[in-house]
Amino acid sequence: MPRLSIFATIAASAVAFVSVVPSASGFQLGSGGRVMWENNCNFNGNDYRWMTGIPDVCGDVCASDSTCTHWTWTNSNGGICWFKKGTRSTKAQKYGTHCGYVVSRSASATTTTTSRTQAEARGQAPAAAASTSTSTLSAVSGLSNADMGLMLSRINAYRAQYGLKALTVDNRLVTAAALHSRDQANRCTMSHTGSNGSGVGYRINAQGYDFEVAKENVAAGQSSVDEVMTAWWNSPGHRANLLSSDVENVGFGKVVNNGCGSYGTYWTQDFGSL
Repeated sequence: MPRLSIFATIAASAVAFVSVVPSASGFQLGSGGRVMWENNCNFNGNDYRWMTGIPDVCGDVCASDSTCTHWTWTNSNGGICWFKKGTRSTKAQKYGTHCGYVVSRSASATTTTTSRTQAEARGQAPAAAASTSTSTLSAVSGLSNADMGLMLSRINAYRAQYGLKALTVDNRLVTAAALHSRDQANRCTMSHTGSNGSGVGYRINAQGYDFEVAKENVAAGQSSVDEVMTAWWNSPGHRANLLSSDVENVGFGKVVNNGCGSYGTYWTQDFGSL
């Protein structure tokens, strides 16, 4: 039977970090076929910005940033992605680091359901949603373009019935929601608390969304947008988040882990206002 969370609404958050080192070795495709990455390697020099987080997200961010050509992840301070531009230096072997480079800016159609792992952004906030393409948001969220549109239209249709303003998708909330869905799927556990102890406010602030209000819905086991939206709508607490008058943006995340049995699909909606 699908599950719903107790809804979360907050205005402040705690701080915690988590890092994971991939076990693979040798350059291999990642981030939906957009990058090549390897463990225990380093590219020296040409840094232009950085972001704290786990290694899985470095390639996703680099491939979505037209300036970034390659990167190195180090395990200091909970993990840092060092984004680089220009010609790559000769790859150096360095234990406990992770490096990679961009081979394409667009994800393959077969990997758009891949979402992101928990990360905490620092150094430079992501761009606003208006400057992010629908295809990029879809690749990050784990939902298809059609399902992204369907979920947003369902939310705004509900809100219109009550005279509430329509919400817009913000890419920072999409990233936060997708990372949290991935984190839940990795643990086969539905929760508003991340594996690193984080709450929704910390997670969206970590993506550069300096919120005034933060709210979240999560669910597990529903197989479609219609099913999960109906479940949330029929739950008073989750419906209250959908109909909040003090939010203006939303982001969605979905991740499937078939190893979790009947609760293998993890959904997250993050709401906020600036």
